[in-house]
Amino acid sequence: MIQEERSSASVIPFARRWSVIHPIDIARLMADHARLRMLCNALEACADALPERPSPAEAEALCHQLAELLSAQERGEKLLALMFGHDEAEPLTHALLRHIRHRHIAGTVHAQDLIAALMPSAEKGPAVSTDALGYMLRCFFEACRQTMDFEELLILALGANRLTQPARHLLTDSLDRNLAGC
Repeated sequence: MIQEERSSASVIPFARRWSVIHPIDIARLMADHARLRMLCNALEACADALPERPSPAEAEALCHQLAELLSAQERGEKLLALMFGHDEAEPLTHALLRHIRHRHIAGTVHAQDLIAALMPSAEKGPAVSTDALGYMLRCFFEACRQTMDFEELLILALGANRLTQPARHLLTDSLDRNLAGC
């Protein structure tokens, strides 16, 4: 367990077992969320442009960003486990961390499906119909946005008494901006 914590801590440079949560402790997660929101906006623009599909170069760039999503989700999950995993015997903490794990698993599967749908086969053409692609895109970016909001709400709920005022503002401002973008 101690060895596992050390290896996880090296992935997230500012994460540690702490009694106070500062903005620097959640900065990487918030930066990942900002990049994921830009990806969601790009996927939404792609869905809005249908029936015109993205160019091969655009599709490749989107697929690359979708693949990077998996790393961001893993970092976020590790951070949450480091911040709150020691309280996992608490039913609410256990339920919320489990919920995030399941959302990340679903997001991974959907990202892989979207990658396959966006990259046409040279001999077969598009993998899915335009209607199916639109549905997949919209379901994915909506679920991704909800998962990021859920992660931020999780930190606000479980870290309520441990968040510094600037960290609390960082999270609540992010949630406000996300709502304005809907």
